[in-house]
Order: sequence, then C-alpha cells, then structure tokens
Amino acid sequence: MSEQDYRLLILMSITWVLMVVAFRENYLHTVVANPYRTGKKFIYYRRTPKQINARILFFQVSLGLFLIALLLNQMYNIWILLILAVSIFILHFFKQKKDSRFNEQKMKMINKLSRHNIILPEEEIWDIESNFKSSKINIHVNETLELVTDPKEELYFYAVTPVELIVGIQKPEEDFFFTAIPLSEIKQLAILAGGLDFQKYTSLGTMLVIGYGINRQFNRYSKTRSYSIIQRFIGTLLYALDAKIWEDPTFTGFPHRDHPAFVAYEFHGDLSSYPEPYLPFLRQP
Repeated sequence: MSEQDYRLLILMSITWVLMVVAFRENYLHTVVANPYRTGKKFIYYRRTPKQINARILFFQVSLGLFLIALLLNQMYNIWILLILAVSIFILHFFKQKKDSRFNEQKMKMINKLSRHNIILPEEEIWDIESNFKSSKINIHVNETLELVTDPKEELYFYAVTPVELIVGIQKPEEDFFFTAIPLSEIKQLAILAGGLDFQKYTSLGTMLVIGYGINRQFNRYSKTRSYSIIQRFIGTLLYALDAKIWEDPTFTGFPHRDHPAFVAYEFHGDLSSYPEPYLPFLRQP
C-alpha cells in the first residue's frame, strides 16, 4: 500500500466513524418503552446539558481533525474546507444564541399563561413546549374560551411541573380547554421520531405518546424545527417522572383549579393530535 493510499484509508475511516456516530444519534431519537420504568432507556433524552455540550465539542474536534488531515494530505478543495470551517463555526457560536432565544420565548409563554390563571401562581414550571407564540394569546380567553382567535391549525402547549403534566389544546372552530395529568398516573411512554404523513408527504416530527390511567393515552406530534428543543422538554418530563416528588412526605397535594376552560383529565379523552391510538399501549405488558 502506497503512502497516498494509506492517507486515503485514514480519511475514509474518519468519515465512516462520523457517519456511524451520526446514525446512532438519529436512531436514539426513537424510543419505545412499554411500560415506563424509572431511570430506564431514553438515553438520548436523559442527557444533561453538560453531556450535550460534550457531544457538540466532540463533533467540533472531529471536524477540526478531519480538516487538518485534509490539509496535511493535500486532498482538498476550497469548497470542502469552507464547508467544514462553517460547520465548526455554527456548532460553536449559534447554539448558545439559539438556546437563549428559545428560553426567552418559553418564559414569555409561561408569563402569559400565568396572567390568565391557566398556570397558577403556586406552580413551578420546569419546562414548556408549544406550537404557537405567546403574543397570539387572546386577552379575553377566560370569557371567550379561545386561547387564540380563529386558529388555522390545531394549537397546543404542554408544561411540566414537579407533579403534573399540563396539556392545553385548541382546535379550529372549537373551544380551548386544558387539563392536568398527575405524573403519578403516567405509566407508559413512547417517543417516535421522524413520522411521515403519507397523504401530504410531509414530516410529522416527533410523536410523544403517553399512557395514563386505565386504557387512557394521548398522542402528540411536535413539529418543532429543532430536535434539541423537544429533547430538552422530554428530558425534563423524564426527570420529573424519575424524581417522584408526589411520593415525598412533604408533598401537600395537587393545586385546585377553577378556570372555566379546565377539564379534569379523567373526563376528557380528546387530547391526541393523531386520530389513531398507539396500539402497544392497549395491550397488556
């Protein structure tokens, strides 16, 4: 084997390693866990911020080494070098800006819902996920039962507290309602990423399926553009489920709600954005 062939083999090996790591990362987005077990599975979503940053640093270093290898072996063109350099720049500088922007949007959403007594003053919101902007919330939601006036698509939010999952939904031409599912009732959990609407040939994003109570579930598609956002939300939900604060001796009970749009979870079954049930949840484990 010539020296040139040896260098080419090294570069191809680096490329294959990066591809395998990327494939494994995408595979971990899809997790089926029936029933839910404390601290089990969901490796991708259970990562701490430090672990996430470490993986980003790993990709930055890998791209940097690949760039150096190309320079040393004189096997490059200007476009390859430019793409690699821009990739490293984006990973390093844009992540913090993006995280800061999304955190600001979440705080605005929480504050807006709190003003309308949908989120109670005594509730601690650990994270919130939504498909609409806080600026669109109707100021008369208490009287009109419209969270958003004349929505063009189904809107939702779900918020994680230490003891509950709050789910709010408004469908076109229907009243807004919200409910609160005790985390102690969540017994099954599945995450299906990369769903596809075969009629419209469009991606459905990440499907979060939660089984609660007896033969009760809801399926929710999130069309969030960034996996890092849904990853963080589901990670927070898993953290809250694992913590089991509702079993603490100092736990004083679930908050009382008297909002006109509130419906107790056991009296409302229409929580899903996807019409078909997730069949494994309907089978006995």
